[in-house]
Amino acid sequence: MENIEVLFNEKVINKKVKELASELYDIYGDNEVVFICTLKGAVFFACDLLKNYKGDARMEFLRVSSYKGMESTGKIELNLSISEENIKNKNVVIIEDIVDTGNTLSFLCDYINKMNPKSLITCTLLDKKIKRVVDIDPTYTGFVIDDLFVIGYGLDYDEKYRNLPYIGVLRKTKKDL
Repeated sequence: MENIEVLFNEKVINKKVKELASELYDIYGDNEVVFICTLKGAVFFACDLLKNYKGDARMEFLRVSSYKGMESTGKIELNLSISEENIKNKNVVIIEDIVDTGNTLSFLCDYINKMNPKSLITCTLLDKKIKRVVDIDPTYTGFVIDDLFVIGYGLDYDEKYRNLPYIGVLRKTKKDL
């Protein structure tokens, strides 16, 4: 049995998402922006971010994976790609749920840059800087967190808990040890 400790409640998350949407609008104004949501984890964040974004927005999806259970495998798999015609000469924002080692974000930036966007920035809800092994930082970050395994608001543990409206820390009980 797992225990879940709330790290960021729904109200705190919603406030931060609105702030990020406003900051992104301040950059692009009414110019078209292609938001790329990394599936599956960033889907809640991406949807809420775009609902609060006042500008001209399009949405694309990429599916990458690098986790098994509670650990990063270190291998990045691209399971769903994007057509270059949707990116070339466009303002692009990659939306991530969480950045830890930086491997996935680095991979995604390299992948998108090969399609010659007009501009490319990144926006993550959570940044686990302490785990970084690649020299990359998101352009915009909602919250910096410690080395915790978090779930909810799209983040999962073996495909469970994505539907929680908050972000929580998953703690194993003594019974599970």
